[in-house]
Amino acid sequence: MKASIVIDRWKLPIFTRRLKATSFSYEEVGPLTADTLTLIVLTENAQALAQVVLAANKEAAQTKARK
Repeated sequence: MKASIVIDRWKLPIFTRRLKATSFSYEEVGPLTADTLTLIVLTENAQALAQVVLAANKEAAQTKARK
């Protein structure tokens, strides 16, 4: 399965670290808008990927709150 994840540019380091830590590889395929990036992840375990995305978004929300 191919999953697309669209994130704000500033979230990339968080997503990169979390995806790599859980052995997901991704391809950066460019922006959707000027401030976003699209990542493509190939996986057979959508549920595990969803958990990584949730955790990364939670971390990003906490990071943004500290700024």
